[in-house]
Amino acid sequence: MTKPKFAAMSKTELKGYLLENRNDTEAFHALMDKINAEPNPKFYTIDEIGELEKLIEAKRTRENL
Repeated sequence: MTKPKFAAMSKTELKGYLLENRNDTEAFHALMDKINAEPNPKFYTIDEIGELEKLIEAKRTRENL
């Protein structure tokens, strides 16, 4: 069996692949490379924890639709 081309896969595709192939470290590293390549310009302080909780809940709600 040949391995998929992880570099050509989207993050969503890689996540799905990893759910079915949990021991594939090459795919895991490819996913981490994609995640680390994305900028993360927003950092939250302890005073902004409520806003962060709202963002997390909104993301969970969207993913469960």
